[in-house]
Amino acid sequence: MYNQDNYNKILVTVGIVAFCLSILIVTADISDVTFMNVFKSISTATLITFIFHFVFKKWIWQYQWIPLLNPLIVLVPNLHGTWEGTLRSNWTNPETGKAVEPKKLVVFIRQTFVTISVEIHTDEMISKSYLAGFRTDLDTQTHELCYTYTSKASANTVSFNPWHDGTAKLEIHQNSTLRLKGDYWTLRETTGTIEIQRVSKKILR
Repeated sequence: MYNQDNYNKILVTVGIVAFCLSILIVTADISDVTFMNVFKSISTATLITFIFHFVFKKWIWQYQWIPLLNPLIVLVPNLHGTWEGTLRSNWTNPETGKAVEPKKLVVFIRQTFVTISVEIHTDEMISKSYLAGFRTDLDTQTHELCYTYTSKASANTVSFNPWHDGTAKLEIHQNSTLRLKGDYWTLRETTGTIEIQRVSKKILR
């Protein structure tokens, strides 16, 4: 999700700059530097680097318009928020023998600097990812959100729609609106497509 080497270089640079500035502030004449001055400057630089690291992981990474942030550090878009869309499946209802109609989806994607999770709601089930990450095609420079999930049906449908696991691979489309579109497949040998669009950058529950 991010370039670890480049991020480490930035942390080291922040620390070195903070140390140098601290030395200049506490010592008028560089020839009068004492061990205590150096110790205080190291402590100050360490604290500043830690604060920068905390603030970056908490907030800064989300603002990819900041120069050099993307693609030097953050390699993927910020998908955090509430999404809506449609699921189409080849699953056949065993009680009716008919294919199911497309399902409306509400999707909650929670993303931090180092983690991402996907939660999908329909009128009959809730799916939650337990493994998720990004895949980048270096040739086309496209990104995919890939995740494996457990799907739990509601009580009134579980008799013919048992709980199951599956995997989805959704390509990220960044045009006028941010969209995810791709395929999924399950351990009960069904497949389908998912297409969703973000409606809010917040989790709207």
